[in-house]
Amino acid sequence: MSNQYEIVTVENDVLIVAVEGYGDRYILWQRGLTEDTGSEDGIYFEFDDQINGGFNCIKKCVVANDGIRVEMTDGKSMHFYFKEGFNRFEELKSGLLQIYQGSEDILEFAF
Repeated sequence: MSNQYEIVTVENDVLIVAVEGYGDRYILWQRGLTEDTGSEDGIYFEFDDQINGGFNCIKKCVVANDGIRVEMTDGKSMHFYFKEGFNRFEELKSGLLQIYQGSEDILEFAF
């Protein structure tokens, strides 16, 4: 991802929300918008590598000024830090509200 990347995109009827972090770190969510693209599968979440990905695995997601704290359904948690100068909170919030439409209680915004 470059500095000019879009946080919220739609590719082949899949809604994607992705954010870069320090180093090569990233965090992303995907949700199919049609039955053909997996709308019934739920929300796919991934950080740093596909090995750290899965469907419907987030219990709580808190977006704060410094980054995103995620509590997983398996009891694990992680903290993702934004790159210095990140200021696209409203775009991120809008995208996550679209991803979690119908399950907004998972989200918390503290910025």
